[in-house]
Amino acid sequence: MSLKEINPKRNLNSTAEQEGEINKSASQLVFVVQKHAASHLYYVFRLEINGVLKSWALPKGLCMNPADKRLAFLVEDHPFSY
Repeated sequence: MSLKEINPKRNLNSTAEQEGEINKSASQLVFVVQKHAASHLYYVFRLEINGVLKSWALPKGLCMNPADKRLAFLVEDHPFSY
């Protein structure tokens, strides 16, 4: 889901999140792997594309073996300032 679709749905009065803006990094493209401990442990891979962070959830975690297939599914975009 793009930032243009997400921003109108956010209630900025009830959360510390900022309204998402499309920005680009200063010099190099960015990627991030974040560890989330929500209702269960999972990881999120974020890749800067066109000024936003495209995000994929990795519910079974990271794997260093390329032969081991893992599911990754696209989730909502995040602003670069995230």
